[in-house]
This record gives sequence, C-alpha cells and structure tokens, in this order.
Amino acid sequence: MNEDFLIRHEELVLRHVPQEADRRALSYANVGGDFAAWRDRCKAKLAELIHLSSTDPGPVTELRRTDHNAVTVAALVMQAEDDLTIPAYLLTPPQDRRPGTAVMAIHGHSPGLGEGCLGLAANGYRGFAMALAEAGFVVLLPIHRGFGPLRDLALHRPGYRLDYEKSMHFAYVTDSFLHGRTVVGDNVSDLLRWENWLTDAHGIERILAAGLSYGGDLALAYPPFSDRVERIFASGSSGSFGPHFRRCYNGPAHCIPGILNWMDRSDIAGLNAPRPLVMHYGERDTPSLDDPAGENYAAACNESADTFLAEAKRIYAAAGAADNIRMIVTPDVAHVMDVEALVEFLTRD
Repeated sequence: MNEDFLIRHEELVLRHVPQEADRRALSYANVGGDFAAWRDRCKAKLAELIHLSSTDPGPVTELRRTDHNAVTVAALVMQAEDDLTIPAYLLTPPQDRRPGTAVMAIHGHSPGLGEGCLGLAANGYRGFAMALAEAGFVVLLPIHRGFGPLRDLALHRPGYRLDYEKSMHFAYVTDSFLHGRTVVGDNVSDLLRWENWLTDAHGIERILAAGLSYGGDLALAYPPFSDRVERIFASGSSGSFGPHFRRCYNGPAHCIPGILNWMDRSDIAGLNAPRPLVMHYGERDTPSLDDPAGENYAAACNESADTFLAEAKRIYAAAGAADNIRMIVTPDVAHVMDVEALVEFLTRD
C-alpha cells in the first residue's frame, strides 16, 4: 500500500454549511412585538451567553505620563483580579469640548494596536484615539485581555500559558470556553470596569463608544449593559456571525458559543436602540476568498451586510428611533477606521 491508496478530498462531498437561521429563538426578526419586553429578554440571554462578570473597578495606578501634540497621555494599570492587572491609556485634551463626557476607544486585532490607536504606527486604526483627543474629547483606550501586553495572561506564572495573539494557539479562548466564559464577556466586563472608574475618578457620566474590527463587535456588545453610553460608532463588524466565521476566518475572540441558537449580530446592534448608531465598513472590506491578495481576514462587507442592516433598522423602528441607525461605506479602502466620519459623528449636535 502507498499514498495513492489514501482517500482524497476530491473523492468526498464537501459542501457542508450549518443552517442556523431558524434557530435564533430570541431574534427580533422571529419574536417581534414590544421592543422593551424583547430587549430585556434578549439582553439577559446575551449576558448569560457571554458570561458577564463583575464590573466593579479595582485600584488604578498611573505608571507615567507624557504630552503628545498638546494631548496629555497617562499610562494606567487597574488591579482587575488578585493575579491580573489590565492597562489603559487616558488621553486628555488641552481644552475639553464636552465636560463630563469621554470616548471609549475600543481596539481589535492587529500588531501594534496600541501604537496604531495612538497614532504612533501606521495601520488600520489610523490613530483614531489620538485624533479624537486632538478634537477635544477625553479618551480612554483600554487594552483587552489577550491582546498587546496582555497577549499571555499567565506569562509571569512559570509552566502556564493563557495566550491569544502571542503564538496563535488561542489557549485563552479555549480555556475560557472550558470554564463557561468567553473572551467577549471578559472584555465587556473590563470595559464596564473602566467606565465605572471614569465616573468614580473623573466624574464622567456620558460615554461615546467607538471601535474597529473586534473593537467594533465590542462597541455593539458593551453598551447594552451601560446606562452612560450615548452614541456608538462600530467599524468593520457588520453582518451575520455565520459568514464571518465560515467565509472570513475571523479570530476566535469574536466567538460566543451558542449565540446563533438565540440571536445574531443584528439583534445585538438593536439592543442599543434608541441611541444613535453608525455601522461602518470599507468598500474593499470583502472576504479573503474573493480577495485576489487573499489577505483580508475581517470582511465586514459580505453578503449578509444588507440583511444585518435591515434587521437592525427594524429593531430601531420598534424602539421609535428608525432614523438613529445608519450605515457608512467608505470608498476605496478595506478594513480601516474612517477617522473623519467618526469625528463628524461624535461632534454632531
């Protein structure tokens, strides 16, 4: 017997795509009816699925500060758990255009994510956190568990590994699933911790949320659990969860086990009604299988984007806020933040 004996893929039927749409038991498209009653049920189920945990802020220490383009940047760490501190950058403009308000700048995947958001590296973030601070906003840029300096949560414990970006083994994700948790839930809980700290330490009562890619997902999933978020700009995260994993190779941090049995991303977007919400993607943010370069692993612009928007708009209409949600498509770009559109949206009266 030699290798010619082995079964080859061309001898198989390989067209399997799970059909999940009719199983979305709490999707507004299936449930309909009173918005408030649906929102309360759907929000409670989402909290259960992501395993939302404590949102109490821990002690925060300032490591250092510097000035950049007249913006003061403070490097902070919060004691989130007994064996874990989490970092963030607080950007303070020379003149605060909206006292009592701060922007929660939410990053996603990508090497140099902190540097990119702060304008110290050229990537898809396009320095949006720094740009907002230069426009006169107080900005908090938290770094998520599993990313950047937090890429291995057990780095200082010999013989252990809870990594995400470090080696792409995704031990942090699989360990979370084994214990009934999710990366989304951990990150949403941390965003709420930082939000509560902003209120306690700086008197911030109003939040504007903005994120790119996985940060766009978090910009949709975190505000339903906040009474302070007033506006949301979610970039690079439209469309159904299904195609994002089956066609676009999205990172496992996006994954919420069982989510499509109950709801889809359009429902999570709808939970934010009636708050103004902009969904954004680049015209060339298409699936990598259709991309000649074969390098786009985000693909916010896929065949489900129009259905996503229609479903989310229906929810907003049920909340009496049909005009508060819209889609912006930036021509001739791929998976990047449209900083000009973001600043315009957040500065609009």
